[in-house]
Amino acid sequence: MGKFTGILLVSDFDGTFTSRIRENYKKNVDAVERFKSDGGMFAFATGRDYHSLLSIEPDFENIANAPVIMANGSRLYDTNKKEYIFSHVLDLPLFSEFLDGIYEIYPDLGVRFSCESGLVVPAMNKIIKDDLSDLFMQSISVRTMSVKELIESGEKVYKCVMIHTPEITNHLRELSHGFYGRREICFTKTYDRGFEAVNINASKGATALKLIEYLNKRNNLEYKLYAIGDYDNDLDLIKSADFSGAPANALDEVKKAAAVITAAANEGAVADFIKIIYGL
Repeated sequence: MGKFTGILLVSDFDGTFTSRIRENYKKNVDAVERFKSDGGMFAFATGRDYHSLLSIEPDFENIANAPVIMANGSRLYDTNKKEYIFSHVLDLPLFSEFLDGIYEIYPDLGVRFSCESGLVVPAMNKIIKDDLSDLFMQSISVRTMSVKELIESGEKVYKCVMIHTPEITNHLRELSHGFYGRREICFTKTYDRGFEAVNINASKGATALKLIEYLNKRNNLEYKLYAIGDYDNDLDLIKSADFSGAPANALDEVKKAAAVITAAANEGAVADFIKIIYGL
């Protein structure tokens, strides 16, 4: 039994765990190792799918010692068994009704789907190419397939990201409020140029609570949830936690919801959060 036995720490990846300064990224990794050695459980909660996360952090399955929340809560991946514990599927025929209307307004919209077999895009346009480059996803295999073809294939789809300028993705959020299918689909802004659709039951916070239940049963302990994140898609994770943090670069709404504000992501936010936890 260590100091952090019974604590699950869940961290967002992009904008929270990542750092453009190599030394500070390593600081986060080293802090997580100390946290785990003191009995803690650590997991990522990311909008990325398996291959996308692997492309930017090949060692993520060793950094995390608890199942990883992927596709913004649509999937929970067991890093030990190398399999998904559960997945929430996006109702693509329903969502396509919303997307068809958006294409009429913004025909150059970038769209990518996270599917069972990997990434699918209806068109490999400039917006998609720039997005994949900005997210360090250029090495990932991407298939081109129309939405109609994807529906007809029957392949499971876990999320869709719609990409454009920040102003237009804000407009997409406004348009989504009037979509009748909101009872089945959850819309959220995941980064400044990205607006996302997932199953209504999928969110980082909801899946983190299911992960708590999973660990309670598996390890015969009562876990508390500690969490840190920076963006809209982290907000329900922050609100679901017993103790939460937000890096200094987080959105104001996220910082208001968090218990503490840490150093910015580039300065080692997760290491700072763990330092704060040690002092509790």
